[in-house]
Amino acid sequence: MDELERAAVGAVALLGLPGAGKSELAGRLCAQLPLHRVDRDAIRLAMFPAGDSGLLEKRAAFRAVLAAVEVNAAAGRISLVDGMPFSRSEDFERLQRSLARFGQSVLPLWLDCPVALAQARVQADQAAGRHSAADRSPELVTEVALRFRPPPGALRFDASLPADQLEVEALAAVLRRVRLA
Repeated sequence: MDELERAAVGAVALLGLPGAGKSELAGRLCAQLPLHRVDRDAIRLAMFPAGDSGLLEKRAAFRAVLAAVEVNAAAGRISLVDGMPFSRSEDFERLQRSLARFGQSVLPLWLDCPVALAQARVQADQAAGRHSAADRSPELVTEVALRFRPPPGALRFDASLPADQLEVEALAAVLRRVRLA
């Protein structure tokens, strides 16, 4: 076990395909634990209400996510990072480096979701207008799935489970690994 693995957890990061249930789980975990939600989708919407520049907006919002996580770390708060799949390994690595400066680590929770289920959820969210990310689509799920690789050490959860059961399992995992005030 290296030094960073022994470091205090400064952020819980939810990873997985669009439609895996990350935002649902984020809300549930934050209702149960003293975690400070940092949601890239919400940040992006606040920064770019028209939401028409795709990847450029996501990259800018991710920089704001990193800044918010660092402020939380400096203040002794634990972040819960939501609103992004972490399908690009360099994004997860940047989050790790940001927290390493504070002697902290990231706890990655991977919501493993079959592509077809994620696509169906995204399509239902689109039809109901339930999600703030205007670019979410079944096609985006496919694109993300092609490049997604969970980082080493990510805790895997079956995202096809009922939300209540997923919450219980994720909550137990976080409580085992995170020192909460």
